[in-house]
Amino acid sequence: MDHNSKLTSSELGVLWNAYMQNTAVNCIVKHFHKVNEDKSADYLLKTALSNIQFAIEGSKQIFEAEKVPVPLGFNEGDVNLDAPRLYSDIFALRYIKYMSAFGTTTAAISLELSTRADVRNYFTKIVGSLSSQFNVASELLLQKGVYIRPPIIPVPEQVEYVEQETFLSGLLGRHRPINAVELSHISKNLETNSIGRTFILGFSQIAQSPEVKEYFTRGKEIGENHEEVFREILLKDDLPLPSAWDSTISKTTSPAFSDKLMMFHTGTLNATSVASYGASIGGSLRKDLGAQYMQLLKEVLEFSDDGAKIMIKNTWMEQPPQAPDRVAIRS
Repeated sequence: MDHNSKLTSSELGVLWNAYMQNTAVNCIVKHFHKVNEDKSADYLLKTALSNIQFAIEGSKQIFEAEKVPVPLGFNEGDVNLDAPRLYSDIFALRYIKYMSAFGTTTAAISLELSTRADVRNYFTKIVGSLSSQFNVASELLLQKGVYIRPPIIPVPEQVEYVEQETFLSGLLGRHRPINAVELSHISKNLETNSIGRTFILGFSQIAQSPEVKEYFTRGKEIGENHEEVFREILLKDDLPLPSAWDSTISKTTSPAFSDKLMMFHTGTLNATSVASYGASIGGSLRKDLGAQYMQLLKEVLEFSDDGAKIMIKNTWMEQPPQAPDRVAIRS
């Protein structure tokens, strides 16, 4: 006996988000593919476009079957495929790797929030395809010698237990050396801020609205400041700094993307930073690191809130499905 239940609120939310995110990323990867000159990356870019199309069509089919309005998302009106190159081919590779990791994590969380078999199968396939895509992108970066590796520390000689509360460190004074778990979060946050800063710098160059251009310039400065914080932590522990991410940006001012798309994607980058900083707070036992993350998180949230106001002002923010307003119904 088939049990065709209605979509739950969680399923509505994750499917809506999948559609919006993938229609946005589709525009960006199409631009990367159009200007790509690296033949070794051509297969990866085509694979990425195929995976994105599967995600878009899969969520759309479920919405249509359930008589749920399909979101508008983003389309050919938000990307100019005739626009000249904005970013380098190496940066495009790093973007694919970064968004593959983000997409895998998001799809895994969405899978956990899904009940119906068709929705679970949809996200299960996305997890598999994006995991594979991440590995291909990583291998390409390694082959080209441009993969940014986290710092290496000596391997412990034996298993040890923490014996003193000073392991937690205070907010002031001398701190114990950073541990491998804390270091992994710092490395990840350096990557997130580096790719975000480069993206937003390019966005600021081609944005059409003065207000949007100013917003992106502010975001670039925030990214630079956050990178400096993490680099300073590594320097204080005499750890090697990772190589700088490729941030080659052309001189073009021709808009490859609409202001609406760039603002939405910046919101996505903000969300990844918020999630990453939250995980870092939970994974850092040194109190000074937790306090530092809280301050950085506050900055990102304020920046994200201002971005949302700009999108609402310009009628660029599409509203997710929401629960009925019972107060309005009763009045």
